[in-house]
Amino acid sequence: MAGILGDNDFLRKSEEIARLVSGEEGSQSKVSDADILVRDFKLRGIDPRVGLIGAIKEVNQGGVKMYRQGDTILAIKKLSPIAAQIHFFTTDKEEAFRQHVKFWIDKFKQAGGQVVYDRVSDPHIIRALQAYGAQLQQPDLNGYKLKALV
Repeated sequence: MAGILGDNDFLRKSEEIARLVSGEEGSQSKVSDADILVRDFKLRGIDPRVGLIGAIKEVNQGGVKMYRQGDTILAIKKLSPIAAQIHFFTTDKEEAFRQHVKFWIDKFKQAGGQVVYDRVSDPHIIRALQAYGAQLQQPDLNGYKLKALV
């Protein structure tokens, strides 16, 4: 799948967490990429150091790509031509978060994506996906807690 899951990343990738993902060009946000990731890890009860080390490892191994829209970061890993593992990290308020989820899901669908999985069943993410018509199903892959047809 070209685009969001392909090699043509439109955001820079780096080994340093400060440059793990870049913000939108001209973004007025005062929230750093690392702050967004750390906040998510803390909310899920994960030691931020452990979470950041894991995120860096996933990106460096080439499996996960990260993109930023506003104060929402999408982590995505291609599982098949039509499926991907996703997770959203955010400090956006609910309405802005939903708009950013819609933006990423639209890009995913344009690239041929149909199914998303997440290892976390986050009600915030579920509400955002459902707001744009995603159909939740029982995950059929081990280790995943969320499956949605988009």
